[in-house]
Amino acid sequence: MNWKLKDILMIAVCAVLFGVIFLGATYAGGILYGILAPFGLASLGYEPFYGIYFLGGAFAVYVIRKPGTGIVAEILGAIIETLLGNFFGPIIILSGFVQGFGFELVIALKKYKKFDIVTLIEASICCSVITLIYNLFISGYNKIAVPVLALMLAVRIISAILIDAFLNKSISDKLAKAGVLKGYEISKDLEENYQE
Repeated sequence: MNWKLKDILMIAVCAVLFGVIFLGATYAGGILYGILAPFGLASLGYEPFYGIYFLGGAFAVYVIRKPGTGIVAEILGAIIETLLGNFFGPIIILSGFVQGFGFELVIALKKYKKFDIVTLIEASICCSVITLIYNLFISGYNKIAVPVLALMLAVRIISAILIDAFLNKSISDKLAKAGVLKGYEISKDLEENYQE
């Protein structure tokens, strides 16, 4: 994998930080689920938060830019979330793998060399589709009516694009320009682009 100590430390920090954020998103999704239930739209409750669920892997792979960083960050974040008391239990560790894989797949296909906004949007869409397919088999989504599933996917994609493409890139680039991410691939790429 060619990871350095600083890469491992960054992933560990991401795991703890995003594990807490994931847990908050789960409880917020539960509240929205309850609010939407009387309207027959409870299934949509968690969808606006999927961009948050993908963010651990999206941030890690965008900053570190090495194979496996998004997957490992998502899995570790899911483990932390489970230990903190997620009411879905350990199954979310498998969800973490699927989310990390789903986002990192597009970047892997581009050989970890393209990290522009288009790539991040493509990764967000890919992750949304793969995780919904996963939910069909694991979460019982196959019992949901097709029009509702289509709406769920649309909301998930919008959430992922806004959070994992635009917000992730904006925050990460600002942190890199401020010197907080010095020594990571994101900073090297920004320096090279600046010199050009």
